[in-house]
This record gives sequence, structure tokens and C-alpha cells, in this order.
Amino acid sequence: MATPPALPYGPNTPAVRHFLRQLAGLGTSARTDVVTRHTVACTTRDWQAAETVLGTTIERAGRAEAQQAIAGPLLQLVRRGDAPAETGTDDEALDQLDPIAEPALAALLVLIVADLLPAEVAERLYAPFAPVIPWPRADQPAA
Repeated sequence: MATPPALPYGPNTPAVRHFLRQLAGLGTSARTDVVTRHTVACTTRDWQAAETVLGTTIERAGRAEAQQAIAGPLLQLVRRGDAPAETGTDDEALDQLDPIAEPALAALLVLIVADLLPAEVAERLYAPFAPVIPWPRADQPAA
């Protein structure tokens, strides 16, 4: 009997992998649009409340390992091409990331617990990406 493939991002691994592939292919204009939408959205009370629900859901679901597993792949996609792999301070490290890093992290965390989040929370936190990487469908092929 064959061993099932590993699910490093929990039961929503196919959606997370699909998102990462799509993120890798985004052009400059699409990335700028996502960052602009995120910058506006993240200052609202609704967004901040949704983030609280997201954090609580990840913790209660026991998916902290999945949360940590996305760090490596995400960093590979958002580290600026000319940035060294290691730096001295947190501020220097943040300066070396593409501005899409923060909205991408939010979207990935949503995907990790999408099956457990209220739809309005998932939609709100994923919204900056919705026009360029539509919400994953259940019938999308697994990666």
C-alpha cells in the first residue's frame, strides 16, 4: 500500500501550494495592487477583528506547525533578489522583503485554517489577493 503524500500545511495543503505557485508568478503590477489593497484594508477594525479570529483559530486547531512550515517557502518568494540571506536586526531583515510579504502571510494563514474560519473572516483577510489569485476551489488539482 502506498504511503499518502505528506501534508505539511495541514488538510488545506493543496490550496496553500496552489497559492504559493500563483504568488511566484505574479508580476510587479499585480503585486503592487495587492500591497495597496492590503495597506488600506489592514487599518480597519473589521480587519483587526478578523486577524484576532484567525490567530485564535490557528491556535485552537493545533495548526501551529503548518503555520511555521510556510515560513521557508514564503521567504523564498518574498526575499528581494539582491538581499543577503541573513541580517543583523529585525528592521534590516524586513527591509529585505518584498512588500507583498505581509499580505501573502495573511492569505497563507487563512488558507491553512480555511476549513475552520467563518467565511466572512476568510474573505476579508484574503481580499487583497482575490482579484489576482482567486479563492481556491475544492476541485483544484492537488500539488
